[in-house]
Amino acid sequence: MQGLNYKRLDGIANSVSPYRGSVNRFPIASRRHNTKYFLVEEEDKERVFNIVHGQLWTHVSLTKEEHKELEKQGTPRLNKYQDGDGSWTYYKYEVSPNILGVVRPDNTFEFTGGRYGQGDRGILSEYSSGYFCTDSRRGGMIWMGAQGGKLRNDKTRGALPIYKGMRINCETMRPIKPITVVGRKVDRKVGKDLLAGYTDFYMTTEVMTKAMDYDVFVKTMVEVVEEHLGEINSNTNWSVFADKADTLVNSAPLDAAMLYIYAWDVGNMRWNVRRFMDTSYSRFSAHEDTPHMMFLNLKRRLNKEIYKAHEQVFKKVEYVNGEMYPPSEWGYTVMVDGVEVKQYD
Repeated sequence: MQGLNYKRLDGIANSVSPYRGSVNRFPIASRRHNTKYFLVEEEDKERVFNIVHGQLWTHVSLTKEEHKELEKQGTPRLNKYQDGDGSWTYYKYEVSPNILGVVRPDNTFEFTGGRYGQGDRGILSEYSSGYFCTDSRRGGMIWMGAQGGKLRNDKTRGALPIYKGMRINCETMRPIKPITVVGRKVDRKVGKDLLAGYTDFYMTTEVMTKAMDYDVFVKTMVEVVEEHLGEINSNTNWSVFADKADTLVNSAPLDAAMLYIYAWDVGNMRWNVRRFMDTSYSRFSAHEDTPHMMFLNLKRRLNKEIYKAHEQVFKKVEYVNGEMYPPSEWGYTVMVDGVEVKQYD
């Protein structure tokens, strides 16, 4: 966050006139970009700078009486609408600066925002040596070091998870409080032993799906679902289909595979089954998915579900203070001073 360091912002506040109509609102860079600015405030007798990007619009519910009184006062941004049952809903919008964070005299930046949209992350990236992004496979919002992902003064690639209240040094991007990212890695030996009971199921199902065309596969699926769970549209609790599949893995492997596929909507199967049952369609058009491809996707999903249900298959892996951690489908926990913190989505 070198571009938002305290010395630079303090220099702007001491040498540039504030925006018209304000005594504490100053441009971060070009004065024409008046949605990107900082506010000079006092906090605990210290001069701090709130970094702002645009506005926040907050929905506030009102009673009929409150709405009427505010209307008399000429309050802006009042709204109401009539619901389908004839009743009225009253509300207003409150507008406030969208504060991204606070820069303090110790040259730290604190993340204080409620959330960070794409535009907000872009602003922060513009004034950082790296870039901010949202990476669901790394837990949410992260900062990646510039020039190939290198943290400043660090020889390794790095990534920092960002959480509310996190403070970093504006020059080095180092967190003030050490961060430990705890991940999970599959122990291959334990995982192999765990999946051994599904070997016959996978072998049998793969052979059968390779031999079926798409239309026959969907027609058979309709029959399987109705045989085991009754009318196909009578149940939308998809976990019921997976639970039933669990009981059929050894006795009826193809039936089990089809129920899993329907439960998890592999290959958009629920929609295709509904289309099959619509007599206005005589057959299906060409599909990228084949029964065998759906089997392969099912196998990956089922393996994942089996792993998630057995904690002993995982080994904990820790990444400390900006050390690069890989994308993972098993999730991460961010720890600060031994306490779990919530990473921004």
